[in-house]
Amino acid sequence: MKPTPKISLLLDSARGQYIPRDFVLDFDLSKFQGLSQSDIYDCQDPDNEWYWGAWQNILDTAQYIEDGRVFTLHQDGDLWLICLDELTQEEKQNFGFED
Repeated sequence: MKPTPKISLLLDSARGQYIPRDFVLDFDLSKFQGLSQSDIYDCQDPDNEWYWGAWQNILDTAQYIEDGRVFTLHQDGDLWLICLDELTQEEKQNFGFED
């Protein structure tokens, strides 16, 4: 099996407000750690009053771990899966992680 790249585009910004819904419905969440069932449930319906708060919780806590490599979610319009430890300084700057 091919290793996950250090930067992967999961969902593009064209999905707009549906990125949280599409993430929780279309991806295998069993591969992620740090997700609460209530946040997953709240993100299934964009009309849910807790939708955006639950999504922020997911962005803040979700981790995908593969062979000791830790990936986190990052949204800047598009939704990315990123291994911060493997990014170059330039890549970190491009994603806004460092000045």
